[in-house]
Amino acid sequence: MSKSKRVSGFREDLCNLCGECLHQCPVLQLPIEEAKLEFNNLIQGKKSKYALYKCNTCFSCNLYCPQHANPYQLILERWNDLYKKRGAPPLYRFVVPTMDSNIWQLLNIFLSNQERRWIYKWMHYIPKPEDTPLLIGNYTHLFPFIIGGSKLLDSFKPIDRIDQWEGGAYLYQGGYLDVVQKISERTKEDFDSWGVKNIAATLDAVEYIFKEVHPKEMGVEHSQHFINFNQWLLDKINSKEIGIKYSLDLSVTVHDNCYSKTSEGIYWEPPREILNKCGCNIIEMKHNRKDSLCCGFGAGASWIKNISIVFDIISDGMKKFKEAEETGAEALVSYCGGCIYLLWATKELIRSKIKIYHIIEVVRMAMGEKLNYPKDHIKRAWDIIAIITYSLLLSFLNKNFFIHNITYDKILSTFKPKKYRILRVIRYLMDFPFMKLIFSKMFELLRLIFKSK
Repeated sequence: MSKSKRVSGFREDLCNLCGECLHQCPVLQLPIEEAKLEFNNLIQGKKSKYALYKCNTCFSCNLYCPQHANPYQLILERWNDLYKKRGAPPLYRFVVPTMDSNIWQLLNIFLSNQERRWIYKWMHYIPKPEDTPLLIGNYTHLFPFIIGGSKLLDSFKPIDRIDQWEGGAYLYQGGYLDVVQKISERTKEDFDSWGVKNIAATLDAVEYIFKEVHPKEMGVEHSQHFINFNQWLLDKINSKEIGIKYSLDLSVTVHDNCYSKTSEGIYWEPPREILNKCGCNIIEMKHNRKDSLCCGFGAGASWIKNISIVFDIISDGMKKFKEAEETGAEALVSYCGGCIYLLWATKELIRSKIKIYHIIEVVRMAMGEKLNYPKDHIKRAWDIIAIITYSLLLSFLNKNFFIHNITYDKILSTFKPKKYRILRVIRYLMDFPFMKLIFSKMFELLRLIFKSK
């Protein structure tokens, strides 16, 4: 039984049904009267025509609301209602670390020995009271070479708790609020058992979840101080504790992830200042900061049919690439590890020429650290594409499900995978350039057939 009480983040008492949230939405852009009607239907719990089936979970509506009523949180509540009725789509199993054949378990068969050593150490270290843990995160786990082996880790004790679910960040974004509440209680138990005073996370989203969502919406208060990793990077660069050896002279455009729009936009400027310090010239996309478009992940939250999820995600990711390429910048930079794996998968599938960097990689290059770029990313992108393909095939054999377990046992581990022969064959075929081209063409055809938005 839950120890805490969940409270909706939506402030119905402040909402005057002006409709601006859905009218200004960069995805919906509803006529004002239609926006008013749609939002009133959401409040009343009536059938939604647009929001629940087209929303990309980008948080922008909260910034457009003149009354600060948090309309996005109402959409999450209605998705939570739907989850109680229909469960989660079969494909979603692959991002549930407590279920068999999840993405972390499947990826283990493709990890290099060095990646295995990093991840094993991060997953098994138990923080001591004097430590400052750095939460590597579920999605940075997929690309450990982004930060593994870097001097940036010297100030922290990196840990990788997959079943902390990024504090519930990606589940929250999909409206699985009741599950997030359980996760908030579980993470509090972890933090308190460690006895640490400070905790850092590579994701802004995780900091926001722990500092804002857990106490205000889940009824779980953490006593630890949470360090913003990008602000920490900027402070250390300014104090010369992180030495910038090279000015990169790189033209970049910045991808503002969905969670960056929380907390009144405090997450937008530190990454841009870091990039300037590293010698990057920033060229902004048409949609940036509060208007920024999603990397594609959010399109999966408003799912209609299981088979359409992957194709909706990639379709929305293509919009991001179109805007990025129109800037003429050499590279697209993300400060979100969750966006990186989808952006790279999309880049390979649509064969985009623009480079993609995580901001940590930009800092490391400016520090003079050597990266195996882009080879590591290209290989991992196709690992991920193979896993998604395999997971989509598996999903046809499963039904909608409910997330019952939030903690995995010792038997279900990323280091005890099955043989996954079919997955290995899929991935082997993708090593051939001709097969990559065929797969990309086939994927585009299927995308046009099955996308629902």
